[in-house]
Amino acid sequence: MFSKKYSYFILLFLLAISLILAGIIYNSQSRKLKIVFFDVGQGDAIMLSQGQNQILIDGGPSGKIELEKLGRHIPFWDRKIEIVIATHPDQDHIGGLIDVMKNYEIGKVIDNSVQSDSQVYKNYLEIIKNKNIKRLKGKAGINIKIKDADLEILYPNAVLENPPAGGPKNTNTDSLVAKLVYSESSFLFMGDLPIEKENDFINKNLDLKTQVLKVSHHGSKNATSEEFLDKIIPADAIISVGKNNRYGHPAGELLERLKARKINILRTDEKGDIEYICENKLSCQMAN
Repeated sequence: MFSKKYSYFILLFLLAISLILAGIIYNSQSRKLKIVFFDVGQGDAIMLSQGQNQILIDGGPSGKIELEKLGRHIPFWDRKIEIVIATHPDQDHIGGLIDVMKNYEIGKVIDNSVQSDSQVYKNYLEIIKNKNIKRLKGKAGINIKIKDADLEILYPNAVLENPPAGGPKNTNTDSLVAKLVYSESSFLFMGDLPIEKENDFINKNLDLKTQVLKVSHHGSKNATSEEFLDKIIPADAIISVGKNNRYGHPAGELLERLKARKINILRTDEKGDIEYICENKLSCQMAN
């Protein structure tokens, strides 16, 4: 005959299982799209999430920090990230991805195929090989559907079929750029693309107008020109940057360009994680 204590334990166990199952069902059916710009210090990491589908754009410099951020936003039972996008092979963008790929099942990786001699990049390639993760070379025109939203890669214009050994001197020049569109809202993710490459967008018939701009290269003075800002007309500018970083990011010149156009400036070193919520086909709003 079961004791009361044992009976209570069984009831609590069944209740816990029921709550977990209810959470899984609710989460899988959710139409709410979240865009979270993680505060990872001096680096970039952005998560797009709707239901049980996640896309991770870059992973910051630290695996420990990145896993902590993902743990807050992805339910513990969801151990798969459908797509990882590495904009370019710098440590402050791919360093955290190595631990992410070790700890989660990854559907596929999209990167720009630019090579690097760094140990971090070698580790990045090794974990992709060891876990047999599908790797796709990113280029303009690749479109990724996320239930109610579309993510399109806008740059580079072609795959680097024969990237130079050791990589170019400036790995930022072929940084992947993507645009997310949800109803009337849009987000432009610029990676670390330098100012001289922005003409590839300005001189083409692309719809670059966007509600939210992820400012290129952590607010460097050598990105995000006046002409580019006048073309895209963002309401918000997100600067992913570390406190008291040695590069002096964000640059005063860049901040003045944004302020002159009355663009709302949001910095991860000041605000921490910055989150937008999109649902019911309405405009995306910043979470409180």
